[in-house]
Amino acid sequence: MTRTLDLIVRRAHVADAEGERGVADVGVADGMITAVEPELSATAAREVDADGLVLLPGVVDSHVHLTDLAGSDPAGRSPAHERLARAGVTTAVEFFDFRTVLDQWHASAAGLTILGLQGLPAYTDGTPAGRIRDDVGAALREGAIGIKLLGGHFPSTPDASARAIAEGADAGCYVAFHAGTTANGSNLDGMREALRLADGRPLHLAHTNAYLRGAVTDLVEENRIALALLQEHPEVVSEAHLAPFNLCLGGLDGDRFTDHIVVNCLRIGGYSTDRAGLVRAFADGFAHCLRQEAGQAVPVTGDAGREVWESDPARASLCFPVNRRLSGFMQSCARRDANGTLRFDGAGDFVVDAISSDGGYWRNLVLDQGLALVQFGALSLPQLAHKTSRAPAALFGVPGKGRIAPGFDADLVAVDSGRRSVRLTVAMGQVIFDGERVVGTGGTVLTTEHGTAALRARRIPHRVLDLADSDFLTRGTPVA
Repeated sequence: MTRTLDLIVRRAHVADAEGERGVADVGVADGMITAVEPELSATAAREVDADGLVLLPGVVDSHVHLTDLAGSDPAGRSPAHERLARAGVTTAVEFFDFRTVLDQWHASAAGLTILGLQGLPAYTDGTPAGRIRDDVGAALREGAIGIKLLGGHFPSTPDASARAIAEGADAGCYVAFHAGTTANGSNLDGMREALRLADGRPLHLAHTNAYLRGAVTDLVEENRIALALLQEHPEVVSEAHLAPFNLCLGGLDGDRFTDHIVVNCLRIGGYSTDRAGLVRAFADGFAHCLRQEAGQAVPVTGDAGREVWESDPARASLCFPVNRRLSGFMQSCARRDANGTLRFDGAGDFVVDAISSDGGYWRNLVLDQGLALVQFGALSLPQLAHKTSRAPAALFGVPGKGRIAPGFDADLVAVDSGRRSVRLTVAMGQVIFDGERVVGTGGTVLTTEHGTAALRARRIPHRVLDLADSDFLTRGTPVA
């Protein structure tokens, strides 16, 4: 008797990191892929005709922000989960405030697999080692898989940053760094410093493109130096994103911005680094503030943007068009061929591991911009699947992701590659976006053994992730 499956996606052009399979049917049962064949004779409870669409592994977005910084929902709900589902994301890694993500999970979940890091506060040379160790331990006990140093935004001293990285390594947890300390900003010099402070320990260097804006030297030279540094430090994993706008927080302490990235952006634009400078940047169309419009977070400038910021500066999300497109391209596409030559198309081993969004509640551009790179000829579809699914899953040691093959998780995204639009998202065999509406519910949180008690207490479905299997912990040692 022919088995009835849960789902069949029919007549899609199937591609994953292993290659393009051509037009095929993909069968799904019990959350797993059961078959990939030219024509399945089985029937299913639900069948989707994907004729003319490309079927890729669901996006594993290695750097997102699930908390809704652009607005406050009194019910504690974040729209980021639904926005990610619409963008083809099936697994997302929170990179700022995992405690709040868990607070909002029941009201927000849309079927995704979620894991995350907890941002640490800024430390000084006088911060006791026990305080940093306690903060790391608390993050793990509350469910995070690791920690993030928010150096670019809220910098610690160099010594304190190094101690935080060391404490994370001693705890065996994931450690990420938005480069920057009180000595060096969020630029190429800060990136160099971050690698030095890690001192050979495993480190995830967040969004490498964001440090390369021409502040230290020529933009192309900055990119080449950054790529060479990553080659010299195989123990460091990384991702880059392709968004033109950055993101920072608009809070003030008197007339001083508390987020150092705001100061950097105002300097880039030639404005004074105080309230008056930001007001002028709004008037000139350089500064933007996120505003909720029709279910989306939209950057607005001019008087409208200034008014949103002034209504609640501490809760306002500011953004500036400072991310250089050349840096996004070079960091996303750079690879070394068999001869060790740096190139930006064709075969080779990628220098920066993954393409992320640094989004979540907005700018979920992984597939939109990634498919543009495919159209441009900088990436093939299998390379896009590698950079957006298989490689980021490997960074965190998440099993079962990144392939369209029997025995792998049924995480799938069907896209209209010409229009660069998502038409279907399937997570663990569940349709979570049907091309019009987000219909997914629930999902799973991945944690370490330290976080299981907290997630049980919150009644959040969860699984234990073993970081020993992650590229983060197994990638290599520094080059002498």
